[in-house]
Amino acid sequence: MLQTKQIIPPLTLRSSDGRTIHAWDFKQKKNLVIIFLDADCKPCLDFLKRLKESAGDLRANESIALAAFLEVPSRTIAEGLQPEIIAGSDVSGRAARAFLGEDALSSSGLGRRGVFVTDRYGELASHWITKDHEFPAVGEIFACLSHLESIC
Repeated sequence: MLQTKQIIPPLTLRSSDGRTIHAWDFKQKKNLVIIFLDADCKPCLDFLKRLKESAGDLRANESIALAAFLEVPSRTIAEGLQPEIIAGSDVSGRAARAFLGEDALSSSGLGRRGVFVTDRYGELASHWITKDHEFPAVGEIFACLSHLESIC
C-alpha cells in the first residue's frame, strides 16, 4: 500500500466513452482525488454522489477526481458527472492493487475501497482505505485539498 509523501504509481483508466485517462495527464496542472469504488455498490455510489454535489469545491481547489471502477462504469454513472469528476475502469485491477495492496481484489470485486489525495506533482498527501464503506467525509478531502493549495 502507498504511504503519505510517496509518489503515486501510474494510473490509467478507460472512460465509458472510450477515452484513456492517465493520472499523469494532470501532472503540474491539478491536484488529484483518486477513488476506487464498486459500480454496483450503493455506499460507493452514494459517496460519488456526495463528491459530485461538491464539484465546485474541486474546481475551487484546482483539482480533478478520478473515480476508478473494476468494470466500465455505466453511462448512468458517468453521464451526470461534472467535468471535474472522471469515471473510468481499471479492468485489469493493476491500479487497484498498486494503490490498495496486492490483496485488494476479492472474488466479488474490490475487497477494500480507497480515497487518495495527491498534489499536482503526484505526491500522496492523504489517503483513506476502508473495507466497510466508511468513506471519509467530503469535507475532510476538501480540507486536505485546501491545505495543498495554500502550500503550493
